[in-house]
Amino acid sequence: MYWLMLFLAVVAVWLLVLALLAKKLWGKSKALLRELGAAQSKLDAAMSEDRVRA
Repeated sequence: MYWLMLFLAVVAVWLLVLALLAKKLWGKSKALLRELGAAQSKLDAAMSEDRVRA
């Protein structure tokens, strides 16, 4: 019984660590996607200005 409780405790700790890492990576990926969207809109605006000039 002791080994089962120890095993479950280790699994719980690993799941907690993985959840925290996933949350951190999710935040970074959301910020990166936001920056990519802003860069894409700037690029689209610049390209449309070039079309107007040409």
